Amino acid sequence: MTIITVLGTRPEIIKMSPLLPRFDGLGRHIVVHSGQHYSAEMDAIFFRELELRAPDHFLRVGSVDPARQVGLIAAGVEKIILESPPDWVVVHGDTNTTLGGALAAAKHRRSGVRLAHVEAGARSFDDLQAEELNRVLVDRMADLLFAPTEGDAANLAAEGIRPERVIVTGNTVVESCRRMATLVDGELPAGLTAYGYAVATFHRQESVDIPAVLSDIWAAISEIAKRLRVVIPLHPRTRKMIKLAGLDPSPPGMDVREPVGYREMTALLKHARFCLTDSGGLQEEAAILGVPALILRDRTEHRRYVESGLHRLAGIGRQAIVDEAKLLLVDAEWQSRRAIPQRLDHGVADRIIDAIGA
Repeated sequence: MTIITVLGTRPEIIKMSPLLPRFDGLGRHIVVHSGQHYSAEMDAIFFRELELRAPDHFLRVGSVDPARQVGLIAAGVEKIILESPPDWVVVHGDTNTTLGGALAAAKHRRSGVRLAHVEAGARSFDDLQAEELNRVLVDRMADLLFAPTEGDAANLAAEGIRPERVIVTGNTVVESCRRMATLVDGELPAGLTAYGYAVATFHRQESVDIPAVLSDIWAAISEIAKRLRVVIPLHPRTRKMIKLAGLDPSPPGMDVREPVGYREMTALLKHARFCLTDSGGLQEEAAILGVPALILRDRTEHRRYVESGLHRLAGIGRQAIVDEAKLLLVDAEWQSRRAIPQRLDHGVADRIIDAIGA
């Protein structure tokens, strides 16, 4: 059996980490890194920390415009498919890498290439989100859809996806996050005290590419930082847009840092009082660790965490974000949510491996 796994962002590396070594054991396994964001070399720390072997191919597409990026990824993956015809192409989530890899695989279905989508069925129901479009398109093309929850499977059923194509597996991020949380137990970056700070990350197109929105989010975090230290491992995209918008790059109380690896990010998150984020992956990791989150978006594909009361949708307006943070800081019940046990997924990798290897 030959498997091609296509990934290109750090969340994909994290979430696929329980599967990559297992795919190696099924036969020939080719790992393709698209280099979607900046350079594959920047992701090397994630491969090291997660004890993963290096990818076999680096496409180095870079941070170009979305349509060109998808096209370059599809063309690069297709070349590898032609050189080493696979039984399966496996993609994850909702990125441009996911869509590019899926398109390349789908074009070769007549040649026996099958497409598997890990983390299928997630929906924010916001058609303006580029990731939502990617999710829907990839799910339509996939031969096998691994849905993390029954709710995700229900989304697919509502869209007419045949049930025999869908397998509810649980979420791969649980295994990787809990493993790393155990490794960093007791670790805390110098100068920080447990629960004496918040963590903020945001980098999505709708958050940072519109100056007025970026200005509101930055001003809101600056206001929150007057009450509680806010640690911000700043994404290169966000740093660039802050500079272009002429915003103060480091207001008082905001601890702005360079991007960190998975180990340090897990330690930061594990001991934070709460986090502010537009990242779907960080929403999941915060929930697994029992850390409350203010979601810097109007909608989320991870609605179950909001419905459970652990996370809150704060939106992207300055005052709404500040008001939600103020409520959080005085709401003892919400602060204690970290003590609520979250649903844990066991045997996720086994279920996916069994289906691929069948």
